[in-house]
Amino acid sequence: MTDWAVLLLILEGIPFLAFIYYLEYQKKMHLLKNDIVKDEPLDVRLERRLISGIFLSLAGVSLIISPSIARFAGLEASLTFEMLVMGVVVLSSGLAMLLGYSFQRGNASDSDSMFEFK
Repeated sequence: MTDWAVLLLILEGIPFLAFIYYLEYQKKMHLLKNDIVKDEPLDVRLERRLISGIFLSLAGVSLIISPSIARFAGLEASLTFEMLVMGVVVLSSGLAMLLGYSFQRGNASDSDSMFEFK
């Protein structure tokens, strides 16, 4: 029964996500076509990247250690290979976002130098 639920979730979720991305793309194209510039400041983008990186890193760590916490609580659980792979992928993406945040923050502080391109 759970196989059908997962299959339906995938079959309905992926097209819905693609539709959301399409609508976001159309919104950006409409704004560009009408010369409506909605550019976010660098501080806002950096803060969003930092928050997303921390969230993904913590989610990955929690996927990896949740069976240990469940065993400590008295539940019978074990870390499966699939769960380990999912945790490592999510943790790696969070760490990549944190690394990108540090690179962009470093570039933002270097832009105050006298060799700034305009």
